[in-house]
Amino acid sequence: MKKKSILVIGAGRFGRGVIEGLYEQGHDIFLIDRDEEALDHVRDMIISGAIMDVGDDEEELAQLVGQKNFDEAVVAMGSDFEGALIATSILKEAEARVSVKASTRRRGNVLEKMGADKVVFPERDMGLRLAHTISAESEIDFLELPRGFVVEQLEVGPGFAEKTISKLDTTNRFGISILMVYHNGEPEQPTPTTRLTRGDIMIVFGQKTKLHLFEAENFGKRK
Repeated sequence: MKKKSILVIGAGRFGRGVIEGLYEQGHDIFLIDRDEEALDHVRDMIISGAIMDVGDDEEELAQLVGQKNFDEAVVAMGSDFEGALIATSILKEAEARVSVKASTRRRGNVLEKMGADKVVFPERDMGLRLAHTISAESEIDFLELPRGFVVEQLEVGPGFAEKTISKLDTTNRFGISILMVYHNGEPEQPTPTTRLTRGDIMIVFGQKTKLHLFEAENFGKRK
């Protein structure tokens, strides 16, 4: 396998996962993030990094991209859509192959029109893969992943019942995302307005160290 020089913009959960995978495959990784602490978390896996808000520092980004001549780039800025658009435009002008994270299909369509070579929807895609596995009658009660992440299948308890995904805000509070909900046996890709019902089955993904807090609140136990 040819070693590549790859730029990653954004070191959130998705960006860190990309970095870990690229590092394990032996590629050279350059990281840009506006938060210095985010760089510190992956310092041992990257060749170099820069602290930059690409939405405000587009000229600096264009200069860096022009100097480095990256083989590929990953724009992992799901919440900063304007920044993702600017970064994609600059990278495509430099003729780099670009993969971009998008939070919605509408945003994905815009990014594709901007020239993104690949648009990914991490939570949706993982949810669909898990749904396919469940439909194949494989057991997924608990799946441990590398770097301290897990996938778990569990029942909605009294603590989460009759609450919406946005109200629970489990991603920000626990680092645990609800990827799929099975209501009356039918799979549903949850949205912020999805209201959970006691007895529904949830497929969740996140940090193993925070799982006990998530479970305690769901089942109505004292933390």
